Amino acid sequence: MPFDHAAASRLLEKKLADITKKTVLPAPMLALVAAAARAQLEARAQERVTIDVAELEDIERVLRGAPMLPRDAFPLDMARASAFFDELTRLVGASEPHLAEAMAVIRAEREAGALDLPKAFSRFTAGDDAFFAAYGEKTPSAPRLLSFLVQAALTPRLAAVAEAVYAHFPDNRTWNFGQCPVCGSPPLMARLVGKVGARHLTCSFCQLEYRAKRLMCPYCGEEDTKKLAVFSAAEEPGYFVHVCHTCQCYIKTADFREFDRVSVPVLDDLESLTLDMAARGQGYNRPVLSAWGF
Repeated sequence: MPFDHAAASRLLEKKLADITKKTVLPAPMLALVAAAARAQLEARAQERVTIDVAELEDIERVLRGAPMLPRDAFPLDMARASAFFDELTRLVGASEPHLAEAMAVIRAEREAGALDLPKAFSRFTAGDDAFFAAYGEKTPSAPRLLSFLVQAALTPRLAAVAEAVYAHFPDNRTWNFGQCPVCGSPPLMARLVGKVGARHLTCSFCQLEYRAKRLMCPYCGEEDTKKLAVFSAAEEPGYFVHVCHTCQCYIKTADFREFDRVSVPVLDDLESLTLDMAARGQGYNRPVLSAWGF
């Protein structure tokens, strides 16, 4: 199905209007995320991806849990990603002083050849967060800035590739695992859709949304309901936290079926930040970062 830019834009703007009402989100951070999300949408509309089925994993192995296309095998367009990276740096440079300070360091390192952008892109696709954590020591005023820029720059391409790959997943077969069927990465966010409340998960890497088992920890696969629990908070209606006593991980779920609200998973995640604090306060962790590299 072709990417519907107009529909995606309407959904994004409605969601941004909703989360601007949330006092928990710092206004400068929200403004930067909003600008980046709009820019990503425009970049996504320009992506054209063709997938050779021969490059994908055998479907029988996929149905046993193997990824259709491992994340380090995603075909990147380095020139396009680099150009988008530069566009994002201009957004950051016009933001808060502490971000502009860190951005000046990154820009200087690029100009001096000390920061190899293609290497940074490949480190992200390989899941090497240690690379970005170490680089953050050079930008103490914004230690996750490079991670944010790299992830944001690659996301339009990754999403386009994931959708093209997932189009080859058979409609009549069921996916019984928590991790992304395309790249094998863990999910970032969940939401319930339809009358039956089907559970859809959003991948933390390629942002593919896919249907998965409802009563299962998406991180360790635990299905014993005695080891799974859920809690919510009155100040966050429509959101729930599902926790697993086996792996001590949590995932947030948006259930807006009884609300006049829209769901954009990567922004639902930001809107429900108070639930992250509550879950971590109870000793649970989420094994993935936000869709913005922090």
